[in-house]
Amino acid sequence: MDFLKGFGKLAGDVTGLVLGGTVRVAGELVNSNYIKEIGNDIERVTAKTGELAGQAASGVWDVGAGLLTADKQQAKTGLDELGDAAATTVKGVGHGIEYVVESGKEMMTGIKENDSELLKEGAMKLGKAAAITTIGIGLVDLVDGPDGTGSSGTA
Repeated sequence: MDFLKGFGKLAGDVTGLVLGGTVRVAGELVNSNYIKEIGNDIERVTAKTGELAGQAASGVWDVGAGLLTADKQQAKTGLDELGDAAATTVKGVGHGIEYVVESGKEMMTGIKENDSELLKEGAMKLGKAAAITTIGIGLVDLVDGPDGTGSSGTA
């Protein structure tokens, strides 16, 4: 269902602009290109997350509607969309892991060779990855809702 795809993309774009823009403004205030880069990456990653969520929701809708109406083509289209969303997600996670590993290697090489610039560069990359991941996971937690059901904080 194209409506769900479009809504997911729009939600991701808007959320990315708000979160990434806020971080970019903080970077401007402290005159830090590093923080501004993190803001740009947060915007890009959040927009992609919204797009994938919309694609997955559309796939679920099409599978369900296809099963209910016995429309095999619609169900297959939905399964294809779900598969594409899953494959893109797995690829993205893989790239993230590669980035963290390479950054860690830079840090270790910097330590081993007493190269403070290489160590600093690796540490900054790991910090950027941590910031983006933390905000991304926080966004998923926000969408998922509060943990537990009671107002006292217990489930």
